Amino acid sequence: MAIEITPIAKPPGSTVKMGATITGVDLNNLDDESFEIIRNAIYTHQVVIVKGQGAMKPISQFDFVQRLDPDASPTHGFLTDDVKDDTVGVLGSKFNVVPDSKGVTLVARGYIDDDGHGTKDITLGNKRYDLHVEPLPEEELEKGHTRFHSFHFDGVIYGAYPSRVTTLRCVRAPRGPDITINWDDGSGQSVTSKPGLTAFIDSAQLYELLTPEEKTLADNSTWAPAPQPYVWTGTRKLRNSGLGMAPGGTTVPLQELPSWVPEKVYRFPMVWVNPVTGVKCFQIMPDVVHKLYLKTDARAPERVVEDGQEIHSWLNNILDRICKPESIIIPEYNEGDVVMFNNWGVLHSSIDFPPSYGTRIMHQCHISSSTLPVGPTAVH
Repeated sequence: MAIEITPIAKPPGSTVKMGATITGVDLNNLDDESFEIIRNAIYTHQVVIVKGQGAMKPISQFDFVQRLDPDASPTHGFLTDDVKDDTVGVLGSKFNVVPDSKGVTLVARGYIDDDGHGTKDITLGNKRYDLHVEPLPEEELEKGHTRFHSFHFDGVIYGAYPSRVTTLRCVRAPRGPDITINWDDGSGQSVTSKPGLTAFIDSAQLYELLTPEEKTLADNSTWAPAPQPYVWTGTRKLRNSGLGMAPGGTTVPLQELPSWVPEKVYRFPMVWVNPVTGVKCFQIMPDVVHKLYLKTDARAPERVVEDGQEIHSWLNNILDRICKPESIIIPEYNEGDVVMFNNWGVLHSSIDFPPSYGTRIMHQCHISSSTLPVGPTAVH
């Protein structure tokens, strides 16, 4: 059977240009030609759903991700030496590795009787983290009213480069009516979807929403996360939309963080260039930004911004341009399908659903990149 790549159909009014499905492939037995087709599809379409992989072995999932970056350390991106019990912070509880997978982890909520790959009789994800400035009431969630959790890209950030590609294999999907995802910010904006899916925002589309002056600034500017960023974020909260930080709250003073060293705090380009298409993506994780290094053009002096409220006021103004129902894609996938996305070119978010809908089990894998994301200008 030949590999077929089909763009995902978008609803009327959608401005989303990314997303595709892939059929006619067995990820347990992937020759070099088929691998290159899928790799190029990930970077061309940003998000792809590889259909019909119910027999996929976890080790095959890990090997595929490592094949995308053979020079990278062969371990899951959140299982580096710098991830310890006192550094995970808002990432939540420890990561559960699927047996004999080399580093595929469980992203799950609910009771797992048996995932079919050696994980049995455990319950995951029952604790809800109040990341939003206004916590979602439990009774609203049980009615099927929910929110995006947190739009982000994958990576430890401290001491490791962000992962290039993330893969999510749907092992078990929750069962229940469609959910309504509300912005809960006074705008009245909402979307509906099947439960248990993942939402995506195209960072290339976000770059195109910048003014010409903002594009020049972004091309020449960089940003840095805080050391131990998932602890540093402190008492600050996300906006209810899940994209961008709300005013208020305090970060943890640097001297009170778990041990860290300056050489593991990296500066990242503000714009990351797609390695296949050359398209520019405005790629910043709002939760962890500690400093902005702004240059209005290549010859301009660098202005360092450290004030958190100034950073997030500037950044939220940009994020608001794409934080709209017509600019977000929530592609449907079924049990046995594998979601693959360009982690250097999209932001993604899980979506909470009522506990009464049952268990969601995903096998997730990404590995820390062997190289820094490439920007239009060199990072120093």
